[in-house]
Amino acid sequence: MAFLDQIGTTLATGAETITGSYLVQSREQGEKDVDLTDVDDENGVLKTRLIKKRHAKLTLDAILIEGADPGTDFPVGAIAVHTDFTDYYVDSAVLTKDNSGAHRVRVSMTNIGISA
Repeated sequence: MAFLDQIGTTLATGAETITGSYLVQSREQGEKDVDLTDVDDENGVLKTRLIKKRHAKLTLDAILIEGADPGTDFPVGAIAVHTDFTDYYVDSAVLTKDNSGAHRVRVSMTNIGISA
Protein backbone atom coordinates (compact mmCIF):
# COMPACT_ATOMS: atom_id res chain seq x y z
CA MET A 1 0.00 0.00 0.00
CA ALA A 2 1.44 3.35 -1.02
CA PHE A 3 0.97 6.30 1.31
CA LEU A 4 0.75 9.88 0.11
CA ASP A 5 2.85 11.19 2.99
CA GLN A 6 4.87 9.87 5.89
CA ILE A 7 5.56 12.07 8.87
CA GLY A 8 8.61 11.17 10.95
CA THR A 9 10.88 8.27 10.09
CA THR A 10 10.29 6.91 6.58
CA LEU A 11 9.12 3.29 6.78
CA ALA A 12 9.17 0.45 4.28
CA THR A 13 5.54 -0.28 3.41
CA GLY A 14 3.67 -2.90 1.43
CA ALA A 15 4.33 -6.57 0.70
CA GLU A 16 5.79 -5.95 -2.76
CA THR A 17 4.22 -7.07 -6.00
CA ILE A 18 4.80 -10.17 -8.03
CA THR A 19 4.61 -10.39 -11.79
CA GLY A 20 1.30 -11.41 -13.27
CA SER A 21 -2.02 -12.19 -11.77
CA TYR A 22 -1.61 -11.79 -8.00
CA LEU A 23 -1.87 -8.95 -5.49
CA VAL A 24 0.37 -9.78 -2.54
CA GLN A 25 -1.29 -9.05 0.81
CA SER A 26 1.54 -10.36 3.00
CA ARG A 27 4.97 -11.87 2.58
CA GLU A 28 6.73 -13.81 5.34
CA GLN A 29 10.42 -14.56 4.94
CA GLY A 30 13.45 -15.08 7.12
CA GLU A 31 12.59 -18.55 8.42
CA LYS A 32 14.95 -21.36 7.41
CA ASP A 33 14.45 -25.07 6.87
CA VAL A 34 17.55 -26.52 8.57
CA ASP A 35 18.86 -30.06 8.05
CA LEU A 36 21.17 -31.07 10.87
CA THR A 37 22.66 -34.01 12.76
CA ASP A 38 23.58 -33.98 16.44
CA VAL A 39 26.56 -36.05 17.62
CA ASP A 40 26.70 -37.03 21.31
CA ASP A 41 29.67 -38.23 23.31
CA GLU A 42 29.84 -41.52 25.20
CA ASN A 43 27.75 -40.00 28.04
CA GLY A 44 24.98 -38.80 25.75
CA VAL A 45 26.03 -35.14 25.99
CA LEU A 46 25.86 -33.08 22.81
CA LYS A 47 29.38 -32.59 21.43
CA THR A 48 28.79 -31.46 17.86
CA ARG A 49 25.94 -30.25 15.66
CA LEU A 50 26.51 -30.81 11.96
CA ILE A 51 24.47 -28.33 9.93
CA LYS A 52 24.17 -29.63 6.39
CA LYS A 53 21.65 -27.30 4.78
CA ARG A 54 19.89 -24.01 5.43
CA HIS A 55 17.07 -23.40 2.98
CA ALA A 56 15.20 -20.09 2.94
CA LYS A 57 11.44 -20.32 3.37
CA LEU A 58 8.85 -17.92 1.93
CA THR A 59 5.10 -17.65 2.51
CA LEU A 60 2.83 -15.45 0.40
CA ASP A 61 -0.80 -14.49 0.96
CA ALA A 62 -2.16 -13.18 -2.32
CA ILE A 63 -5.43 -12.23 -3.99
CA LEU A 64 -6.00 -13.70 -7.43
CA ILE A 65 -6.58 -11.33 -10.33
CA GLU A 66 -8.87 -12.77 -13.01
CA GLY A 67 -6.99 -15.37 -15.03
CA ALA A 68 -4.60 -16.37 -12.25
CA ASP A 69 -4.01 -20.11 -11.94
CA PRO A 70 -2.25 -20.97 -8.67
CA GLY A 71 -2.47 -24.70 -9.47
CA THR A 72 -0.24 -24.12 -12.49
CA ASP A 73 1.92 -21.33 -11.04
CA PHE A 74 2.52 -23.07 -7.71
CA PRO A 75 2.34 -26.88 -8.20
CA VAL A 76 2.59 -28.54 -4.79
CA GLY A 77 5.52 -30.95 -4.63
CA ALA A 78 7.42 -29.33 -7.50
CA ILE A 79 9.42 -26.23 -8.37
CA ALA A 80 7.23 -23.13 -8.82
CA VAL A 81 6.46 -22.23 -12.43
CA HIS A 82 5.64 -18.57 -11.66
CA THR A 83 8.52 -16.52 -13.10
CA ASP A 84 9.30 -14.75 -9.80
CA PHE A 85 9.77 -18.01 -7.86
CA THR A 86 11.48 -20.60 -10.08
CA ASP A 87 14.11 -21.17 -7.35
CA TYR A 88 11.46 -22.32 -4.87
CA TYR A 89 9.98 -25.74 -4.17
CA VAL A 90 6.24 -25.44 -3.40
CA ASP A 91 5.43 -26.99 -0.01
CA SER A 92 1.75 -26.00 -0.08
CA ALA A 93 -0.64 -23.78 -2.01
CA VAL A 94 -4.04 -23.45 -0.35
CA LEU A 95 -6.73 -21.74 -2.42
CA THR A 96 -9.63 -20.09 -0.60
CA LYS A 97 -12.88 -19.35 -2.41
CA ASP A 98 -15.99 -18.06 -0.71
CA ASN A 99 -18.85 -15.66 -1.36
CA SER A 100 -17.52 -12.85 0.82
CA GLY A 101 -14.75 -11.56 -1.43
CA ALA A 102 -11.89 -12.23 -3.80
CA HIS A 103 -10.27 -15.63 -4.22
CA ARG A 104 -7.06 -15.97 -2.23
CA VAL A 105 -4.07 -18.28 -2.15
CA ARG A 106 -1.54 -18.94 0.62
CA VAL A 107 1.67 -20.36 -0.82
CA SER A 108 4.50 -21.79 1.31
CA MET A 109 7.78 -22.43 -0.51
CA THR A 110 11.37 -23.43 0.25
CA ASN A 111 14.43 -22.41 -1.76
CA ILE A 112 16.18 -25.78 -2.10
CA GLY A 113 18.84 -24.49 -4.49
CA ILE A 114 17.44 -26.16 -7.59
CA SER A 115 15.81 -24.16 -10.40
CA ALA A 116 13.10 -25.22 -12.80
